[in-house]
Amino acid sequence: MKIFVLGLPHSQTLDPASSSHTSCAFTSQIWYLCRMLHRRGHEVIHLGTEGSNPECTEHVSVSTLKDYEALYGKKRPTDYYDTSCDGSKQRYMNLYAARVKLAVAERTTKNWSAVVCNTFGAGAQQTACEGIPQFVVESGIGYNYPWSKYRVYPCYAWLHFHHGVEKKYAGDQWYHVVIPHAFDPDLFGPVVDEKQDYALYFGRLQEDKGVRLAVDVARKIGLPIKIVGLGNPAPFLGPGVQYLEPVGAKDRNELMRHARMLFCPTRYVEPFGGVAVEAALAGCPAISTDWGGFTETIVHGVTGWRCRTMEQFVWAARHAGDVKPAACRQWASANFSPDVIAPRYEEYFDMLLRMELEKDGWSSARDDRQQLDWLRREYPR
Repeated sequence: MKIFVLGLPHSQTLDPASSSHTSCAFTSQIWYLCRMLHRRGHEVIHLGTEGSNPECTEHVSVSTLKDYEALYGKKRPTDYYDTSCDGSKQRYMNLYAARVKLAVAERTTKNWSAVVCNTFGAGAQQTACEGIPQFVVESGIGYNYPWSKYRVYPCYAWLHFHHGVEKKYAGDQWYHVVIPHAFDPDLFGPVVDEKQDYALYFGRLQEDKGVRLAVDVARKIGLPIKIVGLGNPAPFLGPGVQYLEPVGAKDRNELMRHARMLFCPTRYVEPFGGVAVEAALAGCPAISTDWGGFTETIVHGVTGWRCRTMEQFVWAARHAGDVKPAACRQWASANFSPDVIAPRYEEYFDMLLRMELEKDGWSSARDDRQQLDWLRREYPR
């Protein structure tokens, strides 16, 4: 397959394990998407900012480093990422869109023969993709207002939420699929059974992410908590609370694997909540709210707990030791590693391309099929 993967105009696509990696979760998923599909033997063409280093067949710089740094400066891992597309950034975004269109046109000789992965939805990427005569796929919808005909959501909760918002009650959205985000198990572990006396919160330091709730629960059980992430920690600091700036992959793993528990009590509908998967890979129980992506990433009572009242959160925190670190690791490795996620993208992209290759389109037979494992999940035993 020929697959174009759009990098983000507001960041460089860098190895999540590197010290210069951006804090943007979408950028991490772009990096993994390129690597896992390239390693499966596909022609992967990354269209992004100069200086990006994804594993791919070809990287095309559709944004120059000079223009990028003129707008965003030299980014640090601890910096917020600016996703705005208007004002002073309008010219830059227009150039990005025009260069994406040109790069795709120059590298395709037949219409509807390639997949173009729109990785960030609207804005410059939507402008770039509109009118391209290839299969444009929103390949990891973790945002509001998806727009394309072909969509990949990271969890069923988020897919169903959007179908409700868009009043798609009649169904028949055959090419809206669910493929979870991929995470590299090699960046985490080995798990340890003996934990240290602290709880952990990883994420943006905002009220709607549930930081205050995490701090309150930790205080109720008398356990210190480390809060790690972008934003202003001041509203959440106090007795028993330690703030750490965002950390790299190595330090992230060390903090998670030794923590008694990780809190991710997001108050809004979380599109996925990848931190719960990262915690599981590190062998750390996760305690979350009981909606959104966590209903599909946390196996209740096995890899953590999902809660709806303060009493439930406190009980879960006191019983975090009941969760076996090895079971957390087994669950996450079996369901979210690149080797598992890549075949799901292959199955979906093949579904699209066969609409053009086979005269019967959706109804086409496939006599060479030997399995239908792309939706299979493995559970700890």
